[in-house]
Amino acid sequence: MSKVKKGFQAAILVAGFALITGCASTSQVEEARAETEAVRGDLQRALQMAEEANRKADQALEAARAAQQAADAGEQCCQDVRQELDRALQRMQRK
Repeated sequence: MSKVKKGFQAAILVAGFALITGCASTSQVEEARAETEAVRGDLQRALQMAEEANRKADQALEAARAAQQAADAGEQCCQDVRQELDRALQRMQRK
C-alpha cells in the first residue's frame, strides 16, 4: 500500500472513531438529559406533595385552634355555672 492510501485509511479510521465517539457522547448526553428530566419530574411531584402536606397541616392547625377555643369556652361556661350554683347554695343556706 502506498503512503497516501495508508494515510487515507487512517483518516477514515480516525473519522469513524470520532463519529462513533461523538455518537456515544451524544447518546450519553441524551441519557443524562432524560435522567435529569426524570429527576426534575420527581422533584416537582415531591414539591407538590410537600405543598399539599403543608396545606393539610395548616388546616389541622386551624381545626385544633377552633377546638381549643371551643374547649376554653366550655370550661368558662362550666366555671360560670359552678359559681352560680355556689352562690345559689349560699343563698339557700342563709334562709
